[in-house]
Amino acid sequence: MRAWRTFLILAAASVIVLALTGPAFAQCAMCRAAIENSTDAAAASKGLNLAALVLLVPPVSIFAGLFGVFYRYRHFQGRRERSPSE
Repeated sequence: MRAWRTFLILAAASVIVLALTGPAFAQCAMCRAAIENSTDAAAASKGLNLAALVLLVPPVSIFAGLFGVFYRYRHFQGRRERSPSE
């Protein structure tokens, strides 16, 4: 019951935060200048957005891999299983 209540509180808080946020234009000054000076601003904007996603893949993959390894071996403390012959 306590976990369900915590989940509901976190879900409500995230919905409130997402509802109150405005549009975010997360581009550096140089990227914005490149888009504004381009002849086809829509294509340049899509290209920069794709580039940002491509650059995001390696760190997220590394983090997820390390998290998986740590989660899998979280209770491993140097113990070895004994073979049946011992």
